[in-house]
Amino acid sequence: MIEIEHDILIEEDLPVLYLRSLNAVVLSDVHIGYEEEMARKGIFLPKVQEKRFLNIYKKALDIFKPKYIIIDGDFKHQFNGLGRQEREQLNDILSKIKEDNTEVKIVKGNHDNYITLVSDKFDNVEVLDQITADNVVILHGHKDVGIEKGKIYIIGHEHPRISLRDRLGFSRKLQCFLDVPLKEDSKVIILPSTGIYQSGNDVTLSHSSYMSPIIKTHSILEKARPFVIVEGEGIIEFPELGILEKII
Repeated sequence: MIEIEHDILIEEDLPVLYLRSLNAVVLSDVHIGYEEEMARKGIFLPKVQEKRFLNIYKKALDIFKPKYIIIDGDFKHQFNGLGRQEREQLNDILSKIKEDNTEVKIVKGNHDNYITLVSDKFDNVEVLDQITADNVVILHGHKDVGIEKGKIYIIGHEHPRISLRDRLGFSRKLQCFLDVPLKEDSKVIILPSTGIYQSGNDVTLSHSSYMSPIIKTHSILEKARPFVIVEGEGIIEFPELGILEKII
């Protein structure tokens, strides 16, 4: 296991954090229902988001044996309603998690409107705007918040990936966690997306290329550390972005 920060762990090739102090697995940006949304636009994709989520969840359950799973925003995809696919697949996922006696905390993201139409049917599920425990604050990251000294913020929203270029200009794009110092003597850990179709936004040294107000306003990107996921292989800690500037 790799310890990103004290008692915050990553393992194998999973896009999840394990918080030892909470006995909780945290993941983000599942985007259940994305295939249905794209089909409305005439783009027909294999329905794999649910299967991918359940595979990741089951693997994390076997490795970490958590009491809680925290879904850090954008569990569903549609902004303005609850689609048929979303309703069916969210019900299926939450039913399977309940069978495992795992408690679910859903931190609301900008896509999670109407999610309570499903979550309210399950007594092991709680929907929250954010979770604060000791020095850890878990929120989706799409809203601006007051940053406190000494806190570790865990967000999603960005879908970070790193694009590595060689001398010929070819690049390989890999999902990553990003551990970013903040100006207020705090840190933020950005989660990779769980959804396969939300492959990522390139990590750069430009504040304007990020979506989250926390990163845009408070981050020290030169000191940010990527933890890169190589599926089927594991996770590799890379040097700080300031050192990687010429190849990203």
